[in-house]
Amino acid sequence: MKITGEQIMPAPRQRVWDLFNDPDRLARLIPGCEKLEKLAPDEFAGTINVGIAAVKGSYTGKLKLDEIRPPEHYKMLVDGKGKQGFMRGTGVLDLLPRDGDPNQTVVKYSGDVQLGGPLMQVGQRVIDSAAKMLMGQFFAAAEAELKAEAAGTVARQGFFINFWRYLLNVIRSFFRRSG
Repeated sequence: MKITGEQIMPAPRQRVWDLFNDPDRLARLIPGCEKLEKLAPDEFAGTINVGIAAVKGSYTGKLKLDEIRPPEHYKMLVDGKGKQGFMRGTGVLDLLPRDGDPNQTVVKYSGDVQLGGPLMQVGQRVIDSAAKMLMGQFFAAAEAELKAEAAGTVARQGFFINFWRYLLNVIRSFFRRSG
């Protein structure tokens, strides 16, 4: 399964980099994340609880960063497993300053993920839709975190709050395209 996308974050590149490399803050952004800990400067371990269609479960895994070039790029190597299957993959994250606005960052991401076990029975279209929704929730939570940080407050995070943020972003995007 291929995952690619682009998102604009309301903060300078260094602040986005810092957010994406802080395990405590990052754990609040990842949908279903129960635990995320730093094992080494470039390696993390965690537990996530997610459901895709009727296949729900808890997964444990490791994330290793490679080709690190702060504050602009890293490659991710992911390996996770649970009772409902496994996931292995690689991804690339690039943070680019947005042309004409130093207070915004373009986040470009791409990856290739292999799934196995009961997860594969769900179907590719359902998995693709779920992946897009989870990425949308992650970026909605990241945007809220960056805005709260700039205002000197703390963003409220949680599955339902981030899901609503994601839905609002989808609706706004729809009206921008149609209007």
